[in-house]
Amino acid sequence: MHFTEADLGKVAVAEDADPMWELLMSSYRIRRPEGEPFFGRWRRGSRSAIPDSGRLLMSAVPPYGYCPDFLTPPEARTVGDGIAAVLETPERVLAADVAELVAQGTRVPPWLLGLAGGETRELRRLGTALHDYYQQCVAPHWVTVRGAVARERVRLQSCLDRGGPQLLLSTLHPDVTWNPPVLRVRFPIEQELHLNGRGIRLLPTFFAHGMPTTYKDPGRPPILACSISHTSLHSEAEPGPSLAALLGPTRARVLTAIAIGRCNTSALAELTGTRLSTASQHASVLRASGLIVSTRAGKSQVHEITPLGLGLIQAG
Repeated sequence: MHFTEADLGKVAVAEDADPMWELLMSSYRIRRPEGEPFFGRWRRGSRSAIPDSGRLLMSAVPPYGYCPDFLTPPEARTVGDGIAAVLETPERVLAADVAELVAQGTRVPPWLLGLAGGETRELRRLGTALHDYYQQCVAPHWVTVRGAVARERVRLQSCLDRGGPQLLLSTLHPDVTWNPPVLRVRFPIEQELHLNGRGIRLLPTFFAHGMPTTYKDPGRPPILACSISHTSLHSEAEPGPSLAALLGPTRARVLTAIAIGRCNTSALAELTGTRLSTASQHASVLRASGLIVSTRAGKSQVHEITPLGLGLIQAG
């Protein structure tokens, strides 16, 4: 990946876990043996839980090698938004991505060839497959996924704040080497990407394992999806004991939930298992302490972590 000075000023860490990238990466984990200590229990349970419609997804994503870029539209905040973007993919993009599968020597099923030929029925079937697979295999673990991604995001953002993009890119991942102005990623195929002033978004990804990955199409918004360090899919995303001792367990959970991703007060209450009035009260105290900021969105207040709040979580 070739950087310019303009690109270094546009290095950003994704604000939240990306449901479409997590969906895609989990479809690899469910079929491949890597990461057994982390994913083994989830893998065994999810294999039996894949709905019949969801199995269609597996025939579109080979267990190894190239995967169609259109399955991971950029910056999907919810799985519904991501699937809607997939369904709106232009026919020429569908045809190009499926042609790349063929060029890679992948056996392409007839339904996917039909999709590339403009058959809207097949595209709708794929949308159903994505939805059903996500609901059965990813959604039940989404709070844990977001929590683990949030902790990695805190680490990456701290590197960026302390040492700028040079420090962040130098400590990004074991399979990444930063030799300015080139970022080299260990990868099984040769690929070059010139950012040309577009910058890059770094995406910590729970279900990724091993080397980072990116789009095959250089025209897409530059992204680098990287695996994270975690102990188990079933470890709960709870605040550290020091943070709980400082703020109290409930307020620490509230702060941690906001760090996982910006949310309104109703969502905050749901994430922390508290009443709406309790979540609102704790958010008010955190806001007065400078640990979060809140902005009005219609009738709701949306809460977001501040650098001070991130630093407190990292220290705790």
